[in-house]
Amino acid sequence: MATDEFDTRRAKLLISEISEHLAALPAADDRYAELRAEVDALKAMFDGAEAHPAAVAGRMKSLRGVIERAATELRADGIRAGGFVSEIGRMLGLD
Repeated sequence: MATDEFDTRRAKLLISEISEHLAALPAADDRYAELRAEVDALKAMFDGAEAHPAAVAGRMKSLRGVIERAATELRADGIRAGGFVSEIGRMLGLD
């Protein structure tokens, strides 16, 4: 998939959903600091003028890696990490 075809609207909805799930986890839990930072960076992109498809796609790739690395802990805390990884992969044309 060409990055100029990347669906930033769909990505924004997914980031909103992931953010809601992260908000349900204890804020002091350092295990998710990197994940929260990636989600916050994406939210900032959507709020600002930086929401170019190529930039968002690149950041989504990074987020996918973070979620994959934290998948065991996320699942233990009731977060559907596999679903998020799959959805991001489909958006990026990887799955």
